[in-house]
Amino acid sequence: MLTTAYVNCFSTVGARPSPIPFGSKFSSISKKQQVREGSIERGYIRKGLNVRGGGQRMELFMAGLSPTVASLLAGSVAGAIGVGVAFPLDTLKTRSQVMGQPQANEAATETGNSNSNNIGMFELIQLIYAAEGIKGFFGGVRGMMIGQAFIKAVAFGTNGWMLASVNDAFPHISTFNSLITAAAFAGFMASFLVAPFERVKVMMQASDDYTSELQTVEVILKTEGWKGLLTRGLGPTLAREIPSYGIYFVTYGLLMQTAITTIFGAGAPLIAGAAAGCACWIPVYPIDVVKTLVQNTAGDGEKDAFKIMRELYKSEGIGGFFDGLTPKMYRAMVNHATTFWLYDLIMTYYNNAVLI
Repeated sequence: MLTTAYVNCFSTVGARPSPIPFGSKFSSISKKQQVREGSIERGYIRKGLNVRGGGQRMELFMAGLSPTVASLLAGSVAGAIGVGVAFPLDTLKTRSQVMGQPQANEAATETGNSNSNNIGMFELIQLIYAAEGIKGFFGGVRGMMIGQAFIKAVAFGTNGWMLASVNDAFPHISTFNSLITAAAFAGFMASFLVAPFERVKVMMQASDDYTSELQTVEVILKTEGWKGLLTRGLGPTLAREIPSYGIYFVTYGLLMQTAITTIFGAGAPLIAGAAAGCACWIPVYPIDVVKTLVQNTAGDGEKDAFKIMRELYKSEGIGGFFDGLTPKMYRAMVNHATTFWLYDLIMTYYNNAVLI
């Protein structure tokens, strides 16, 4: 059953060993479970533990975690590393989105590019490097890696918990409905962490006036208070995250039940993760553009999201809602391929450790 495999992937909630669909990535894990269980009966596992030494301590630590805590840990580690690896591409996306704003135009003028609204990705790379050097591609990376550790922990943990709860409460619910319900709830919960962390990230990426995440937070709190940090852009964030996570987890869960698990083996999470990352961003990208513009307004200059939509359409047409899409797709592939691969790696290790 698809749902069982999906629960194994994101929370490992449920009785062990779980039935695994034939031909899925998790069928290999099921075979390992059977081998390990047979070895336990014959007393071979205990002998293996005595040989492993230091590895035994890690396995015992992992085995001592509950499925929910293991999922939170795996999500936080995978999320932080994934966003760090792809961060320069995220900076290109943000800069493309805010290019029409005054500070971006000033930077472009200083480097001899007065037509900042029609700049390609490689031209933008040259612009940022000329003005700020390598560090210009990593503005806000530390805060966002820390933020993503919490965000992905909440998203993966909440998704797994909600999926198990829905299946327990409604045993006859269709697989798709249970997946989409859990994923949308994960997006809702994650939004309240995403909004403040991305507010800081956007301001640091869009301008070199901010030297650190802490200084940026201090400026926001001084001029706008806690409301400015926690809620500016929250509406567009919710509108983006809920459908995005729905597409994200469902696409990955469904792809991991296809032939790619046989074709790519241990590399399947890389392929499915990259595809899920791109699939979840394309439909909601216009909302992300609006959210970025809302969050890049400082002090009392906050604008209503709908007003920004009207102004953007009036000045740039429909194309304005897709500024920065190219680097975003590259970023989505790198980020989410890395995130799902690491998450799957950690949870597979956890599953194996629990069986010892």
